[in-house]
Amino acid sequence: MMSKRRPAVAFAAVLITAAATSAVSTPAQAAPEAAAGTPAKAPATCFAASCDFLDPIETHCADDAVTIDDVVLDGRIVRLRYSAQCRAAWAQLWYGKPGDRAYVRTVENGQTVAANSITVTPWDGTSVYTPMVNDKDLKAQACTEFDHLPGDTGTKCTIFY
Repeated sequence: MMSKRRPAVAFAAVLITAAATSAVSTPAQAAPEAAAGTPAKAPATCFAASCDFLDPIETHCADDAVTIDDVVLDGRIVRLRYSAQCRAAWAQLWYGKPGDRAYVRTVENGQTVAANSITVTPWDGTSVYTPMVNDKDLKAQACTEFDHLPGDTGTKCTIFY
């Protein structure tokens, strides 16, 4: 009877040792993405002027975007967003109400080169963003405007960047 159990015990010991070894060890040349557990980012699909009028999320420009500046007007927040990878900028409006407008513009030598805007509609919720504008060798600015304030046109803009 012992002879029947001995191979089973030996086999179980081999399985336990293999499981413990594989649980403790890690591959020597693990890819950084695999080791970190984060998926690889898709490359951007536009650059500078080819980003004009495009969606920052669909083009993956939002993947590396930073907020350059934001301003608050009557509870609304407008942000100037910028992607260094795409060399493009856009405006993002938070807590907007139907009829509010956000826009982004780029200037060169004091003259507007390009501008994109979006108006909040009832089905948008409270956060919207504009299509992008080329920001390569230009200065960009984001603004929000609405006429819901008595005696005020309700326009406020970020810094130029």
